[in-house]
Amino acid sequence: MAGLISSGIIKWTASKLSSLVSASPGASASNEQSSALRDVRTLQRTMARIQRTLATTDEHSIRDASERLHLRELQQFAYDAQDAIDQYKFELLRRRMDDPNSHGDGSSSRKRKHKGDKKEPETEPEEVSIPDELAVRVRKILERFKEITKAWDDLRLDDTDTTMQDEEHSMLPLPTTPYVDEPTIFGRDEDKEKIIKMLLSVGGANEGDVSVLPIIGMGGVGKTALVQLVYNDRRILNRFDLMGWVHVSENFDLKSIMRKIIMSFTKKPCQMTQVDQLQYMLIEQVVGRKFLLVLDDVWNERKDIWDALLSAMSPAQSSIILVTTRNTSVSTIVQTMHPYNVSCLPFEESWQLFKQMAFLHQDESMKTDFEVIGRKIVQKCAGLPLAVKAIASALRFEENEEKWNDILESEQWELPTTEDTVLPALKLSYDQMPIHLKRCFVFFALFPKGHVFLKENVVYLWISLGFLKRTSQTNLETIARCLNDLIQRTMVQKILFDGGHDCFTMHDLVHDLAASISYEDILRIDTQHMKSLNEASGSLRYLSLVVSSSDHANLDLRTLPVSGGIRIFQVVNSMDDNRRYFSSFFKNNRRCFSKLFSHHINITIDNELWSSFRHLRTLDLSRSSMTALPDSIRELKLLRYLSIFQTRISKLPESICDLLNLKILDARTNFLEELPQGIQKLVNLQHLNLVLWSPLCMPKGIGNLTKLQTLTRYSVGSGNWHCNIAELHYLVNIHGELTITGLCRVTKVDDAQTANLINKEHVQTLRLDWSDGFYSSECDHNSSHIDVKATPELAEEVFESLKPTSNLEELEVADYFGYKYPSWFGGSAYSQLAKITLWKQGCKFLPTLGQLPQLRKLVVIRMEEIERIGQEFHGKNSTNRFPVLEELEFENMPKWVEWTGVFDGDFPSLRELKIKDSGELRTLPHKLSSSLKKLVIKKCEKLTRLPTIPNLTILLLKGNLSEEIHNSLDFPMLQILKVCFSQKLVCLELDNKNLPILEALAISGCRGLFSVVGLFSLESLKLLKIKDCPNLQCPLQPLQQQLQQCIITNCPQLQEWIEWQQSLIDKEDKQQPEFDNASYDQEALSALSDNSEDDVEVFNEDEDDDFYDEMLEVGQSSGTAINDDDGSNDAV
Repeated sequence: MAGLISSGIIKWTASKLSSLVSASPGASASNEQSSALRDVRTLQRTMARIQRTLATTDEHSIRDASERLHLRELQQFAYDAQDAIDQYKFELLRRRMDDPNSHGDGSSSRKRKHKGDKKEPETEPEEVSIPDELAVRVRKILERFKEITKAWDDLRLDDTDTTMQDEEHSMLPLPTTPYVDEPTIFGRDEDKEKIIKMLLSVGGANEGDVSVLPIIGMGGVGKTALVQLVYNDRRILNRFDLMGWVHVSENFDLKSIMRKIIMSFTKKPCQMTQVDQLQYMLIEQVVGRKFLLVLDDVWNERKDIWDALLSAMSPAQSSIILVTTRNTSVSTIVQTMHPYNVSCLPFEESWQLFKQMAFLHQDESMKTDFEVIGRKIVQKCAGLPLAVKAIASALRFEENEEKWNDILESEQWELPTTEDTVLPALKLSYDQMPIHLKRCFVFFALFPKGHVFLKENVVYLWISLGFLKRTSQTNLETIARCLNDLIQRTMVQKILFDGGHDCFTMHDLVHDLAASISYEDILRIDTQHMKSLNEASGSLRYLSLVVSSSDHANLDLRTLPVSGGIRIFQVVNSMDDNRRYFSSFFKNNRRCFSKLFSHHINITIDNELWSSFRHLRTLDLSRSSMTALPDSIRELKLLRYLSIFQTRISKLPESICDLLNLKILDARTNFLEELPQGIQKLVNLQHLNLVLWSPLCMPKGIGNLTKLQTLTRYSVGSGNWHCNIAELHYLVNIHGELTITGLCRVTKVDDAQTANLINKEHVQTLRLDWSDGFYSSECDHNSSHIDVKATPELAEEVFESLKPTSNLEELEVADYFGYKYPSWFGGSAYSQLAKITLWKQGCKFLPTLGQLPQLRKLVVIRMEEIERIGQEFHGKNSTNRFPVLEELEFENMPKWVEWTGVFDGDFPSLRELKIKDSGELRTLPHKLSSSLKKLVIKKCEKLTRLPTIPNLTILLLKGNLSEEIHNSLDFPMLQILKVCFSQKLVCLELDNKNLPILEALAISGCRGLFSVVGLFSLESLKLLKIKDCPNLQCPLQPLQQQLQQCIITNCPQLQEWIEWQQSLIDKEDKQQPEFDNASYDQEALSALSDNSEDDVEVFNEDEDDDFYDEMLEVGQSSGTAINDDDGSNDAV
């Protein structure tokens, strides 16, 4: 660790010293200045010479304690040198900013008003003398270095040319592969089936108590992966009413665990903090229900805590807790069932796993050459899947046979291994990493085990520490390649969330590796053990405080015993399971922050503490309850990364604008009302993250921040204080997404033209919002009113002038009140545009979009003036319109009457069509593409006919629709049909001739429904669900032989029919299919209200795919299940 980080610091410092020397006066300097210059040049040469030595030195490979001590001293030397140079660079920048004749404030760029202007080149450093303070510090550093080298005789400096081979060459991405995610699990089918059999054999319908099945195995053997296979098996999902998964790790705080269990069961935040409240709520959740709960990676050996947890779950019925653990003592304490031991993989399965990962990109001849070595390496992995994957990933792109042999013959394999030591395979994989990746990897030790993080969480950390080489072409995506490299080396695991978004985590054993390498300058400590910080080493540089219990969420940092050299201070809130909230975060398109987390951290900091933070590079106060930052934050002159994510800060102090080194400001909090007026001084700011959809005022001067690569939100204002849209002209380096709100305040078309959006070549997602609702009503800077009344004609001209880059991939337009769309909208130049969202607009016609070659998703919502959709939408004089469109949605269009003009060949790729809340709609196209698989129709009361759709497989009819729609269903390929919340439906007519392969039928919330004609004639029906139909009756006819599952909920008139069906099961007729898992409740059931559709998740259209999977998997059970549920859940 010391060698890695120090070499990076030394390389950086030597580079900065070189620039300072070249910028300092030469021949005309005084004697004192000449001496100072000589010292600086000596320090530069010295640091460059020792860089190569340190870069290859691993503190853990040095056996002699005195040598390790000297290496740490050398590390402190490097830290001090970097701090000295950083402080001087800060003073140099401040002087330039204060000089009215300097260009440091970006004022020169204001003189340029021409379209298409490129970013001005940065000015050269001014000639300034080396300050006396820096000269003294450099001299002391050199003297200290001489003392270190005298004591360390073995330090051999490299006298070769000081120009090293650039280590960042390996930042180029590894070859991409379709197998980035977790590979197929080998050799666990038998284990999976045995565990499933054990779970399905537990208890009868009325048996109480909670069974506990421990899954035991050594670290890296694949316990979690195996239990995931079991957990997601359809037989298990059908068996239990309630499913939950909680990652426990080392912390087994009772309140924290109960809260996480409740959130896992309810899928909602839990605000409770008292044990009795949590116990009551947990009892309320499980009483009378069958649940399966997985507690992953348990280490707790306190029986009293375990008993208290079990007591809150005892009212459940035939429920099971699966506990994965490495600790046999834990198994002894918790077990009520015989533990299941997970053994290491047999050699052949290990070899298959290795081959899949290591030989992915090698030709057959190379595979043959390396196979003998590979088999020997696999034998050394001893059947541990994690070890196999780590080594295979390290060798995946290695074509040098000597490297393979080096790993095979490494002494690491001979080191003794215990539960407390790092697996040799993981250490070997780490050893194969390039230096820059090693530096990045080690800082994962700052996060707790099991922590889930976003890409920017670690990438911003790396940037703030200067680990990665910065060039004019380097952006966030380029730096993130390091994370992708770690994923491909299986050091980091990707977690895919809804909508294709992903987060990341790390296996516990890999986390142990990072912690073991980090040694004593990196410290992660739980706030429960804060007292041990008093014993922290003075060499501590990187500190992470983890809050895992609400009992320790009040942090008084006034007595925090840290040295003045600390560089990272972050607070990690692990009181909630952040996996669940990231999932919610992505589902809401990153818009909702206020309820992401249920608990905040209370932090107390006084002004004196900031002096201990004067060398901070990263300050992360995320998810704390802080309401303000002190003015003394200006003392953090070297700060590069500040996060106030999800805090309660409404205004940032003006003193924050003195942080001239700040590169990253994460201010994503709904409470923030405005940015400080002096933000224009933060000329080094590269990433500014803001909440998209909350009131926010931005001051003028944002255009000075020409280094910005991330600007998620630009809020246009009015008056002299607020920013003008024209300032966007200078921000040509923005990457990723850009949301512009307050466009109703643009009063001059020239300003919109000056913004020059077409020049933002790296913007991929653009959102244009004309509403006034995201402007702070509390704003008191000059006038916040609109100076010139925005008219539809002005809005049209402004929109025309906001022509974006042709590289755009996603476009969203909201609250636009013009009557027509700009000429460029839908033009052929936008060949990469893949998604368009049009929301709440005043246009009477849709834009022409049928010619866009890559448009895959189109969403049209609240277009309240549109009455007809026709050729103007599809495009004229063309065939094969909307060539790749896969998803099309129309919602809340109250005046829409007809959709016409669709011809053969249009929409050839359309898979999903949704039409909702369009009460006047009468006409749809006669026929739609044969590619269409899913159709959703909701609350279209006047629609009397559905299109002909030859290959439709999923149909959802929701809300009040005409009787003609319900009773004329003719879709020969339909497999899934849902009819929901049609209060006026009295009789549903189904015909097997028109629905010959219908396999799944769900009817819900139809309170007026009395009969389903033809139900028993459906010859292919396998899954039947009926819920909340209080008047529905059925004749006493037997179910079809092929029906495998029938679930009835809140249908009291069907009770007699259920009992009659049950009597047929009891007769044990050999011709009758075997009925398994049959159970029903005689308790009186109350009907749900008309507005209860949001409470019935199983009938939500977003659940269709899960419903279909359930229907396909139901055949795994041996027969039919009938369940008359009590309304709490829809799964048997």
